[in-house]
Amino acid sequence: MKRPLLISLIVLNTLMMLSFTFYLMKLPWLAGDEKFLIWATSTAQFGMRELPPSEDYALINTSYDLELIDRYDEFGFPVGNQVVTDRQKLSQLLQVINASEKKPKYVLVDIHFVDTTAWDNDLKFELEQIENVILSAHIGEKGQLEPPIFSKVNYGLSDYLIGSAFDGVYKYQLIYEDSLKLTPLKMYEDLAKSEAKQVGPFVKIGGNYTMNNFVMNYRLLQKDILNQEAGFNPVSLGELLYLSNEDIEEFLSNKIVVVGDFFENDMHETIFEITAGPLILLNALITIQEHDTIVNFWFLLIMLIAYGYLSYMVFYDGDYIEKKIAKYTSKKVSRNFIGFTSYFLMLSALSILTFFLFGIHINVFFIAVAFYLMDRLIHLLPIKLKL
Repeated sequence: MKRPLLISLIVLNTLMMLSFTFYLMKLPWLAGDEKFLIWATSTAQFGMRELPPSEDYALINTSYDLELIDRYDEFGFPVGNQVVTDRQKLSQLLQVINASEKKPKYVLVDIHFVDTTAWDNDLKFELEQIENVILSAHIGEKGQLEPPIFSKVNYGLSDYLIGSAFDGVYKYQLIYEDSLKLTPLKMYEDLAKSEAKQVGPFVKIGGNYTMNNFVMNYRLLQKDILNQEAGFNPVSLGELLYLSNEDIEEFLSNKIVVVGDFFENDMHETIFEITAGPLILLNALITIQEHDTIVNFWFLLIMLIAYGYLSYMVFYDGDYIEKKIAKYTSKKVSRNFIGFTSYFLMLSALSILTFFLFGIHINVFFIAVAFYLMDRLIHLLPIKLKL
């Protein structure tokens, strides 16, 4: 085959695989083998982490401040009782905040307000008085958004894709189905006074681009909020209300306040450990603020160079890397697995590089399969492709 045509095929394959990579990055799940690679690199990075300043945040726990309300079936008939967060206590807290001269910087109330209680009017009144507040919304069983019952109050989507199919919060999404912004992204927009926009598989935040789905850089773990010395210990809502209004004002002044269940019913599997939902939201906000995941010219250049070489391997028989692997394996193993192994190892090295440089993991397993299948298909052709 002539050199210009072969070079054109390599360029075409490079662009195809790059597009496939961005498509995989949009998906919320990972292959099993990738989880170990992500865990290993994230653990190495986590060992070098710096805790955010604890004086910038106030965590308020609602795990033990509950009330019992009626439960109704789909036809509106009472079928028993259910437990919800005590909204009278929430109203009291917000009343103190609204009466304060020194306000919090921002208030996240990570509670699912879908059922009505006797204290809703008081809570609604106080919520509508706060300037920088956001509530959590969720996707219901039928796939529809369930917004909070307080319709005039700002809210964001706070769901995570978890369960048997996804088994954990490994990747975090910023915009759901190209329209619904997740809570941490909306918080960032409010705090930075800057609008985020989706651009293809990317999200433009200020002057930076990031992936819409990314592996989050956890700066705070569940064990950190249990450590007295770290300074992030959540204060129970009921205990906080025992303090004077002046002490509550001082505790919350100019801080990002996160209200939610930190210990009981809102726990999720993450890369490192079981972590509370409100803490995951806070980590996502810090990840956005610190620009931990960056898509820029240098990221794209490294990807093009790496994929160009991998595409060269697809069309060229007897690549240097394959020969080195074959030297240390049996002929049978070489014949059946050497191609995939070479792609997988090089893509793993590429993923490690892009993670430490740009905070971005690539989906190694499926891309290696794609390169390997293309390699096998090309070498089944009777035409010899050589540079």
